[in-house]
Amino acid sequence: METITHYTIAPVHFPKFYRLLSGLRFPIKVAEVLELRSVLNEAVDKFEEPDDSPSYREFVEALETAIHSFGIEGRRHADRLIRLLTLLRDTHYQHSINSRDKEVELRTRLEDTQLARTRSIRYGLVAMLVAIGSAIYWAAMPEANWMIKGLTLLSTYLSWDFFHSLPTLDREQKSINKELNDLLRERISNVDWKMLIHKLSLLMGYKKVSGVEVFNMDEDFEPGNSTSHLQ
Repeated sequence: METITHYTIAPVHFPKFYRLLSGLRFPIKVAEVLELRSVLNEAVDKFEEPDDSPSYREFVEALETAIHSFGIEGRRHADRLIRLLTLLRDTHYQHSINSRDKEVELRTRLEDTQLARTRSIRYGLVAMLVAIGSAIYWAAMPEANWMIKGLTLLSTYLSWDFFHSLPTLDREQKSINKELNDLLRERISNVDWKMLIHKLSLLMGYKKVSGVEVFNMDEDFEPGNSTSHLQ
């Protein structure tokens, strides 16, 4: 099984990261806390903040209000958390674009496969009717010329070929449908920012809540031995 250190905060991993964070139930093992902090801090240090824009300023202002309401007073901690949440916002945005682009691609392939299936049935029936008609003519006229005989054989083969392609198209359609369903199930459409502020502020040590222990000191800790998984 792969641990969180096998991943980066990237669009392709965003759903797993988000579900991991949202599913955290404190207290967790010390190793898990340290591992998560390491991954998040490294990502924040490498992150280049986006250019100033009205939407970005509005997002930051909303975060500052929410962070203040959660009781995070330290300016350094608040700025660090805003930077981390901005990183997750950008990652989620790119994840959404990639997911929707992939959805369009899959739906196009699905339509193409359905169209190919419809054509195979239509052309197969036409070829079968031609084969039957030419075969009847051949039987009625034993001395029919080679064109009738060739038409009978060719249309018979084409009819078989068109109908023979249907199982392959059905399997492809089923595979695309599964891929599409998996994509839609994996997609994170909306982000619960208040939940992230709460979980991340506790996880990163920016906030302490009376009665809530972030990590379990009773667990034996071995550096590099963590059981946090992205599944």
